[in-house]
Amino acid sequence: MQMAAFNAVCPYEIGDKVKVAIPAQGEDGQMFSVEVATITDIACTHYVKKGKVVFTYELNHSGHYAQLMDLKDAAKRV
Repeated sequence: MQMAAFNAVCPYEIGDKVKVAIPAQGEDGQMFSVEVATITDIACTHYVKKGKVVFTYELNHSGHYAQLMDLKDAAKRV
């Protein structure tokens, strides 16, 4: 087994409130709606080979973890 150590600082804390864009086709032609969600858990994954650290977040006790990104980064992925 290989030993690995890392130092990472999460930009959020449990209990922080964030605005989340939910994909939706509204009657007004808007492509998403915005809701406020609470961060209820944070997971940190350390990729040993790449030396990369990724934070994923659970929102509103949903049981699902996802990365958070700002709208500019999200638009680049589409």
